[in-house]
Amino acid sequence: MNLTAVWTAYMATLRERAPITAASIRPPRTAGERESAERATTPWTEELREFYGLHDGQHVPEGEDCGPIGSVLPDSTLLSLDEVLARHTFSLENPHSIDDLGDDWPDVVRAQEAGETAEMFLPSYVPFAEDGAGGTTYVDTRPGTRRGCIRNFSYESADQGAPWFDSLTEYIAAVHRSIETGSAIYDDLTPTFADGVLEWRDPEFSDGSMAHAATLPVIRIPFALIDFRPSQLSDDDDLIDLDHVRRTVIETARRLHPQAVVEDARAVYRQVPRVRGANMNWWVSMDGAELIFTAIVTGEDHDVIVLELPSGGCVFEADE
Repeated sequence: MNLTAVWTAYMATLRERAPITAASIRPPRTAGERESAERATTPWTEELREFYGLHDGQHVPEGEDCGPIGSVLPDSTLLSLDEVLARHTFSLENPHSIDDLGDDWPDVVRAQEAGETAEMFLPSYVPFAEDGAGGTTYVDTRPGTRRGCIRNFSYESADQGAPWFDSLTEYIAAVHRSIETGSAIYDDLTPTFADGVLEWRDPEFSDGSMAHAATLPVIRIPFALIDFRPSQLSDDDDLIDLDHVRRTVIETARRLHPQAVVEDARAVYRQVPRVRGANMNWWVSMDGAELIFTAIVTGEDHDVIVLELPSGGCVFEADE
């Protein structure tokens, strides 16, 4: 599935579950304005160009119009083109200190590839979201096999740590999966819905999350789900055979919908660990529409448990 398809599916769910948050998304700017923003920053990846061809960030009302609108991305505001430029410029004009790294550190950074830690904000970092506390989520456009990966920059730890996701497509798919299933995404942030607004909260401090969860259908599973970041996996890890999983998903869809025409199933993740509880969503093409299934790794051979997800979301409860 490409980024446009993943974003479109996410927006459809958001309009149903959090229409106020969905309505805050601005329409995309003109191609000329997007090209101007790219010229003012750094050469973008094709995926980043595609991303800003789908929206122009999230409108946050001020003054008399101020009211809760939530956030499309976990605990972050999606930036407009103007905000991308402003944040990019500000970050370069207010550099993170590298005085303790030695005189040759800039040469080390120039030899780095995407995904490596520079300890400073680079011109090739393109921010697309900010958390309100000085932190930004950005696309690393440096060359290398991980070009286009999604990372975080803060003024306390700079760009330390591994990339969060390998691509915008992976990132948006993970966000969509989180709100579809009610499961936590990174930093234990869990989606909650109230009065048409999507908010992200730590479940330990979220009464609203528990109240909303009580209204969702419960799906019992034999063991707990686990979170993983595909960007941290490699071909050397013990990976599940996704071709086998795809066939299993299609077979399950045909069994559950014997009268329907099931054409194909697609997942965003390219690598999934063969660890019990790892899971991935699959978009199944059926009678001209797409339904979402999830496949949960059992840890035995390449077997998975395949479940069709309710359109309004659900809560997983583990028997263990």
